[in-house]
Amino acid sequence: MTQPMLREVFAPITDELDVVDLEITGNVPAALEGAFIRNGPNQRFEPLGRYHMFDGDGMLHSLTLRDGHAVYRNRWIRTAALAAEERAGRALYGGLGEMHFPTREEVGDAGNLKNPANTNIVRHAGRYLALWEGGLPTEVTASLDTVGTFDFDGRLSGAFTAHPRIDPRTGEMFAFAYQPFAPYLRAFHISPNGELVKSVDLDRPSCSVMHDFVITENHVIFVESPLVFDLAGALEGRAPFNWEADHGTHVGVMARGGDHVDWIEVTDGYVNHFWNAWEEHGIITFSGSSIVGTSYTSGEGGAADGGDADSEPGRPTRYRVDLANRTATSELIDDLGGDYPRINDAYLGIRSRFHTMSAFGGRADIVGHFDTIVQYDDHTDARTSWYAGAGTIVGEAVFAADPDGTEENDGWLLFTVHDRATGATDLAVMDAHDVAAGPIARVHFPRRLPFGFHAGWFPDVPATSPAS
Repeated sequence: MTQPMLREVFAPITDELDVVDLEITGNVPAALEGAFIRNGPNQRFEPLGRYHMFDGDGMLHSLTLRDGHAVYRNRWIRTAALAAEERAGRALYGGLGEMHFPTREEVGDAGNLKNPANTNIVRHAGRYLALWEGGLPTEVTASLDTVGTFDFDGRLSGAFTAHPRIDPRTGEMFAFAYQPFAPYLRAFHISPNGELVKSVDLDRPSCSVMHDFVITENHVIFVESPLVFDLAGALEGRAPFNWEADHGTHVGVMARGGDHVDWIEVTDGYVNHFWNAWEEHGIITFSGSSIVGTSYTSGEGGAADGGDADSEPGRPTRYRVDLANRTATSELIDDLGGDYPRINDAYLGIRSRFHTMSAFGGRADIVGHFDTIVQYDDHTDARTSWYAGAGTIVGEAVFAADPDGTEENDGWLLFTVHDRATGATDLAVMDAHDVAAGPIARVHFPRRLPFGFHAGWFPDVPATSPAS
């Protein structure tokens, strides 16, 4: 595998391991018990054509902490498409880099579009769901075994976002799907017990890319931008994402459980990931990492055959929507480039104070190859950061709450640190109260972890976990 997005930190690993008693440097807090599980692309076979990391077969990496011990396990997410390729012993599907659709004779009931389930991992109503925004969720177990596609008892037939939002107070899950054909946007409301109770078609003029969204206690908020998915272009071998300046950017506000979206114009910007949203006195406030112009189309999202893709990242941006006056404004929070915004998920939908991001603190690199963890204090506007050092890549910082804590920032930040020189990858544990001090502990993975996407912290992992 010699393509740019299959080299160096992108290079896939070829096996599945179970390793107990990992080496630990520093002291892991006794109260930090559970599983850090990260999803990401790990291409199983040599691609048929140009490869994009968004196409790679999903692989889960789990690091479980319990009773002072650390246990590692990794598994491919064995989707129907990957199973068909494993039977054939070769790649059968194309992807964003170069489309190719196999025949039914080649893949059977797996379908002609590959769902790699490679983007995120969430848990709702007792189910672990591996997610990719172009297809159905894939259910897995806490031990990383693949159960199969999950369609909410037949109520879901198409795409499902990789970033659903789960209200920590009600247990409801809200989700959506954007798709390259009418009605272009759908919204979903899932009950606390996992039943898809409402699906609403929200007709839009085109397929604006929406990777993420946010909720408040009363509303669901979308942002559609000039970043448009170009299916015809993708089929013809061109970049699948285009910035169409005439499209404009709009904030969409819909009542939770509703079926109508009020679209309000705002300054142009594509928000790849959001932190949080809340509403006070008729004003909805939300924030995220916003990209303007062609940075996404030529960088991480658009380039399939260039490791030197445009590295212009998103920047922290705050939005405010006045519900009474139907106006929306945006303002730059910081000029530090970064992404992977995270909060303490217990504050999802209500006002949160501490917002964490992975960023470029040193030399800017390919988008996603961040080297710094930064935390913003929304009450004081202070910014605190820790630079991992030259030649390192830090992943998304997941908040793990202290079970004995009472305040929003009582807990730890968990994130991967990859050393390009040695190939080693660690799980760093950082006190969320003191980001500048750096990690208080590092758990050393037994192998290099390939570049990945999103992770979750699951504090009450059942006895069937790798640490059992």
